[in-house]
Amino acid sequence: LAALAGEAGLGFVAPPLPLCGDNGAMIAWAGLERLRLGLVDDLTAPARPRWPLAADPARDAVPAG
Repeated sequence: LAALAGEAGLGFVAPPLPLCGDNGAMIAWAGLERLRLGLVDDLTAPARPRWPLAADPARDAVPAG
């Protein structure tokens, strides 16, 4: 994937391979990367146990509030 991204002039970032088998570890890694970038969210976003697999998820998003 890194080679393909490089050929397309794109950067490629992925967690270390040992962390890729555990979804909880992958979520934690994504959170760490966001934190390193200063991207911090509060806890007001509603939890959604099921996300639609629509072609355009933004179109089907439920507005907050």
